[in-house]
Amino acid sequence: MSRNGCIAVGRLPVRNQRCAPVMSKDNNHGKPAAMPASCFEPVCNMLDRVGVPRDSKWRGLILYMRSIKNYDFLDNEQKEQFQALVMEILRTRDFSDAKFHEVVKANERILAAPWNRALTRTLAETAALVQEFQDTLFRHKGGVQKLENVTVSAVQSGGDVEQTLGAIRRGFQEMVAMIEEDAEKMVALTLTDALTAIPNRRAFDEHIGRNIAVADQGQRQLSLFMLDIDHFKRFNDEHGHRIGDQALVVVGSILKGFADEMKQLEDREIFPARYGGEEFAVTLLDVAKNEAEELADIIRRKIERYNFVIRDPDGQILAAGIKINVSIGVAELLTDCPAAARDVAHLVDAADKALYLAKASGRNQVRGYVKG
Repeated sequence: MSRNGCIAVGRLPVRNQRCAPVMSKDNNHGKPAAMPASCFEPVCNMLDRVGVPRDSKWRGLILYMRSIKNYDFLDNEQKEQFQALVMEILRTRDFSDAKFHEVVKANERILAAPWNRALTRTLAETAALVQEFQDTLFRHKGGVQKLENVTVSAVQSGGDVEQTLGAIRRGFQEMVAMIEEDAEKMVALTLTDALTAIPNRRAFDEHIGRNIAVADQGQRQLSLFMLDIDHFKRFNDEHGHRIGDQALVVVGSILKGFADEMKQLEDREIFPARYGGEEFAVTLLDVAKNEAEELADIIRRKIERYNFVIRDPDGQILAAGIKINVSIGVAELLTDCPAAARDVAHLVDAADKALYLAKASGRNQVRGYVKG
């Protein structure tokens, strides 16, 4: 027992009655689990002032959620939701058992949200692929029937052998061309986001993997920026998911238009993709970090200037002048990733950290990755 009445746990003092076990992650999908605490006296005093009970479950849960912002596996929206949940607990001061179970459930929903969104997106893409595959089968059935008719007619015609073989050969060539065209369409579908019609996460992973190999081998610059729509959940809640989807389509269209323009005017290879949810990724080969930041800000301003118009089913304008903003984080492979770690994970992580800095600094801005 130390002089200030705390029990020493390692090097960290824990007050005997006022402090509670801190919650930490276990292997059960990120659910809170109790572990020996390191509750400093100022934190305990703060919890006392706001009326948090001294039992371990509430103090442990609150301390766990307050520290969640330091967890790199959470995205920015999840961190904001955890902070909002803590503030709601402290504001309402409802520390009943029913409220505790409600908060734990909310904690689980926040942790599972990215997986649920990914699952929903994957199911939608799968449904589109199944429909396309069914359509392809029907087309092939018709093509096979046509080939059969051509072959039978050519043989039964009793004409010149070369003419007969030529007719059969053309029939097979048309069939092969149709199959190859359908195969290309199927591949394109698997690499295209169903909503925004720009490359999807799978296409991004394949593209950036190839670009990293090229850039690292030839010591060429490769920049990446991660773009996220600010307060997108609030936008969805206020205007509805249909308008939220429209916002995603608009951002995708602006990114694609900018990439096409840069390709046409300057022959620059800029590859935009929907990374997931309201987050987009853009790779820029042979573009230095400072130039990438300038290009990112051009895109940010384009999106900022866009005016959304909401219409009813009859086409009447319900609201106009609705705006969205985006935050963008920029990183560059050679300057921001260690020589031994020039891979997709480290480059995306650096751009994500820059994005988080842009969010934390007030949103609607571009920030480059800063080491340390």
